[in-house]
Amino acid sequence: MLKLELVGHYSAKLLEANQAYSFINFASIGSVFAQTPGSVAYFCDGMLMSTFMSRVTGRTIGRVSFDFTSIADLVLGSAEQLGKRVYFVGARQAELDLFIVKIGALYPQLTIAGYHNGYFDAAEAEDIQADICRSAADILIVGLGAGLQEQFEQDALSAGFRGVAFTCGGFIRQEALATRQYYPALINRLHLRAFYRMYREPHTIKRYLIDYPSNFLHLLTMLARHKVAISVGE
Repeated sequence: MLKLELVGHYSAKLLEANQAYSFINFASIGSVFAQTPGSVAYFCDGMLMSTFMSRVTGRTIGRVSFDFTSIADLVLGSAEQLGKRVYFVGARQAELDLFIVKIGALYPQLTIAGYHNGYFDAAEAEDIQADICRSAADILIVGLGAGLQEQFEQDALSAGFRGVAFTCGGFIRQEALATRQYYPALINRLHLRAFYRMYREPHTIKRYLIDYPSNFLHLLTMLARHKVAISVGE
């Protein structure tokens, strides 16, 4: 039985939790099927997933993503205002360096507790998690790709991290390479983010055209066979 804990909407009070959060759409949910049960709570990333889960559960579940079209500014802006320390993990070193400069310009009073690129082995992962704990970070933001990032944030919590963790997928790399924000305002307003990303990042075409429908059918089958238990928190 797959147990899926969903979060209906983002709230600033989540920043006080000692919890791992991630984001699912019909591409990334494939990694959830493959993982052993964990303690991650999931937001619905994308209009298709939020609409589908709203229908399935009978609850209103909003679209929430960790990017500047959704909660990234809310999280980082609140961290700046509240004096919370943020630790970033993800992307290549050159991309991460550009990202840190950009975030520093956008949030000049934000305390960055530390950061590390997303290329490391299991032994190095333990060292990074130890550094996160030593840094007294309040918020951990991890972009390692579906599956790996959820495991990393759970391992960080197990290692003693006492703050809140969010996965962010390709957010660090995307923002590092974007002149302003990754998604233009018109693209965001018309809900064309998936098409824009396929245009900008052709390697995602398979994800949208093959993984989405196959995982959708897989999830439908599991629901029909009562192999998925879905709970919804606020």
